[in-house]
This record gives sequence, structure tokens and C-alpha cells, in this order.
Amino acid sequence: MTGPLKILAVLFLLSPAAYAFDCPQKAAPGAAAAEKAEDCPWAGAARLMAVKADKHEDLEPVFAAHAPGILRQLETDRASAVLGLWGESINYDELANGVIVHPGILSFISARLGAAQPRGKIAHAGLEHTYGYLFSFLPTKFGFKRARWVRPDIEDGLGLARGSAGPAPAEGTLLANVTCLAGGIALKDEPAAFAQLARVMPHCAAPVRAYASRPVRRARLSEEVLLQGGRKVVLRTDFVPFKKAAGGNSHLLVYSVYDSAQRRAYLVTAFPVNEGFVKNAVAPAGLGAGKPVQTRYNAYVEGLTDAGKFKGTRSVSVH
Repeated sequence: MTGPLKILAVLFLLSPAAYAFDCPQKAAPGAAAAEKAEDCPWAGAARLMAVKADKHEDLEPVFAAHAPGILRQLETDRASAVLGLWGESINYDELANGVIVHPGILSFISARLGAAQPRGKIAHAGLEHTYGYLFSFLPTKFGFKRARWVRPDIEDGLGLARGSAGPAPAEGTLLANVTCLAGGIALKDEPAAFAQLARVMPHCAAPVRAYASRPVRRARLSEEVLLQGGRKVVLRTDFVPFKKAAGGNSHLLVYSVYDSAQRRAYLVTAFPVNEGFVKNAVAPAGLGAGKPVQTRYNAYVEGLTDAGKFKGTRSVSVH
């Protein structure tokens, strides 16, 4: 941590606001999820940042005091090509009926990364689903959004070194490592995107690079729809089986989109799921032509998301 950041951190820790830091916080009656030790310091820092953001105050002192490593990772990611491999997502969870990450937190992260500022509820999917989710305090019936990164399920399931897909990696950054991991699964068959991913690989942890370079067995659900002007959009959900069950999960889900208007594919999100989730997603009854097609997992695709009801072809392939 640099001298100025150390001073900011000390001043913050001595301020009255520091005493508002309470993590894990006791869940409200009827809450969908309760905080655990794994949610700290992220949830506590998020609450402090939300208070500051509402007052239009600088969030850097909170980052410096509670998440200095994230500040360093943001600076590292700013210098790489990682942002260009992701699409956009909606900063709202319809099932939980709430904003996922405080807009002020996403704005700060976007500025530090050199990414475009969020447009209302629309944000850069990569930064929201990694760093943003760390600082979400929205309880859902599936737990908190950060669980995928602060728990070792993905690493244990895929046989990766612990921490290599987490918020404090020994090598790389959270965003870069997740990009290489997800991109190595979903973008191998997209020459333009995979060439861009190759430029990001040197910024990723060695275990993730090794995994991404190997052939990966996966089942892919493709949902193809034709939009106005002959534009083709394919929503791709890849399910990669774990080597062993971890945290009740059996697969890593990677969601990506191919858009002919952009002539490329891009990533949206990744998270672990269980066997029942996979079976439901690829159930034969939902496959074939003339099936409803819609974006999922908070993805935003202009001209498709919230633009009406669309039907297309849903198919499953095994690679």
C-alpha cells in the first residue's frame, strides 16, 4: 500500500464511520440469507461504501482500509485487455427483487478499471460479476452473490489450486483469472475472442492458464434467435462437470453470447450449479425449434433483453 493510501486507511479506521463496520451482521427476521465469516470483510465494507456513496463521498478510504488488495487488482486489470472479453449485465435481481450492487460502488470500480460508467442498471458484466459481487449485500435464496468467489467450490471441483479463482489470488487478479477460466471454456471455438483471450493469459494465475489450455469436456445449451435485420444472437450455456462434488455443486456454468452484429462472442457470467440445475436446463421438453428464448443470469443484450417475446431454436451439444 502506498503512503497516501496508508494515511487514508488510518484516518478512516479512526473515524466514527469505522464503528459502523459490523461483519458478519445478524440477519434480519425472514431474510433469505445470513452472513457468515466468509462474507467478511466484503459485506461490511459494502455497507460502509453504500453510506459514503449516498453522501457522494469518496470510497477509496473504505477500499484502502478493508480491501487494499482489490485496489491493486483494479490497477493491474486496467492495463490489460480483459474488459473487452465481456458483455453487459443488469444490476438487478428479479427473484430477490433488489439492486445487486450499490450503483456508487459499481461507478467507483468502473472508474478505476477505465471501463464505461454504468447506464442506469446496465453495467459491464465482468466487473459487476466479479469485484461488484464481492460487495453485494443483497440476500437471495441461493445465498450471497460473492459465494462463488469466496468459497472454494469452483477450485475444488475443477482441481485448481485454492485461491486461484478467489478475491486474493497469489497470481493474477480475480477478474483476469475468472476471464481466463471462463474464456478457456466458452471462447475456444471463437477465433477472434480466443485471440483476445490469448493476450490476457499472461496476466492470469498459472493453474488457470494450464486449465484453459487443455481440452475441456462440456455440454452446451445453445439458444439461437434471429432478430430484426437478420441479426443472429446465440445464448450459450456451458456446463463443465466437476472432478468431484464441491459444496453441493457438480458443474461450473459459463454463460456467453454470440452476436452477429458484433461478429464475436463475449462472456457474461460463471458460477457453480448442482446436478438438478443442469438436468432442468437441458431437459428434452425444452429443446427444438419454436421455443421461447430469453436472456438469463442478469445478462443484457440490446434488442433482445426486455424487447419483447422471442422464439428460436434450443439445442444441446456435447464437446
